[in-house]
Amino acid sequence: MSQYFTRAPEISHLSDEQVEEIYERYLNGEKSAALVSEFNIPGNVHSLLRLLPPIISKDLTCPYCELPMWMRRYAKGTSASLRHPFKCVSCEHLHITSNHGRQRHCPCTECYKVRQREIAEQANRERLELEKRYATPSPPVPFASLSFVQKLVLLALLDDGSAASKDSIEPLDAPSRTEPLSPGDRFSKELVESLHEQGVLSVDVQSDIRAFDRTSGCLINNYFAVRWIPNVALEPGVCCARDELFTALYHELSANVQPVWKSELYALMFRLAREESLQYIHVLANEVSFVFSAQGSAKTVIGQLLQNFSVSHIYYFARLAVRNAAHFYATGNSKGRTHASNTIPRNMLRTSQDALVRNWRKTAYRDSRVPQSALQRLLYDVVLKDCGAGFAKSPGLYWRDELVPKFFPGAMDRDSPQGHLQLFCRECDSSNIDASMDKLTVITMCYDCATLSKFQAIEDFVD
Repeated sequence: MSQYFTRAPEISHLSDEQVEEIYERYLNGEKSAALVSEFNIPGNVHSLLRLLPPIISKDLTCPYCELPMWMRRYAKGTSASLRHPFKCVSCEHLHITSNHGRQRHCPCTECYKVRQREIAEQANRERLELEKRYATPSPPVPFASLSFVQKLVLLALLDDGSAASKDSIEPLDAPSRTEPLSPGDRFSKELVESLHEQGVLSVDVQSDIRAFDRTSGCLINNYFAVRWIPNVALEPGVCCARDELFTALYHELSANVQPVWKSELYALMFRLAREESLQYIHVLANEVSFVFSAQGSAKTVIGQLLQNFSVSHIYYFARLAVRNAAHFYATGNSKGRTHASNTIPRNMLRTSQDALVRNWRKTAYRDSRVPQSALQRLLYDVVLKDCGAGFAKSPGLYWRDELVPKFFPGAMDRDSPQGHLQLFCRECDSSNIDASMDKLTVITMCYDCATLSKFQAIEDFVD
């Protein structure tokens, strides 16, 4: 012990065994004054504990210096969590054990280097696992097989604000993106996940590893943090470069609207308008400390309103409805915040009915807390070439009065004889519908009232 620490002169006459005996009796509760007197320690000593040399461990040695570890002697009653850790007599290495589940690390230089190596090795193993799962490319998807919505989403993803010349697509949460993909996070995830599942997007193995669940074979757990690589072929079997794909998409989408896009275009217009309106209701509800949960009824009401009103009009209805709900709660007439917030869709519907009867319209400005999405901008600026129509015009009226006469004039002819095979909407009796079917189900979508109907066969006949 003396070769590492100099013993205080006041206890130089004591042996190592006596020093340990004094400390043991001190911990067991004996008075310091009695111990000072018994072991002939000078009486002017103010602290017996400070005179005693540090504890040298008989079992621990420094893994780097191979020298003993020491610890300051702790006062009686000191809990284990507050005791100083053992320290190397030569370097700064500390022997630290976990404390009540809290992981602590030795701050010495050598331990830091070890941890950095372990982190690097773990990152390398995870990156290899990621490459094992995603590095093998799947056959590219032919450009001609992409649907209208897929092409528009791809164009929005490629327009990521990145100036670097590379083939990858920036993540949805990248700082370079100045606008969201769609009005709602759930819708954005749905769109990207669908493209990935259909092979249109491949995972870039240089993506942030935190976007994946490393405990389950690197499955994606955050689609907003993944970097993507487009997997589309302009020529059979050859995956095209990013710039080529962007040019092809922009050229096709900015040209004339194709009749085959009709059903997708109609559905997307209403979906974007509905999602933006829902987001705005959530923003307003949050202002008055409401947690808006009436999603189902709100979607139904907004779908009806969009036939005659624009998103700008719905903003006004929503503001008025939330104000009434807040008053309903503040006056104590409601059964709580949830009950009050559930009245918002019904209040919006009442106001809209009054607006229809009295033929009045009150508009609102776009709220920066619900910014225009990339899909909205590209749909109305590039495809339809009518900037601002997605916010200022009713999708229903816009479709019937402007888009159908301009791009789908054949849909206006409802007098063509169809005999006994004529189909019509179950809600509004309109024959302006699209129908699709398999062996058991017929699905119809009405272009006049946006009703989606599903008809199931009563019995499955064997071919």
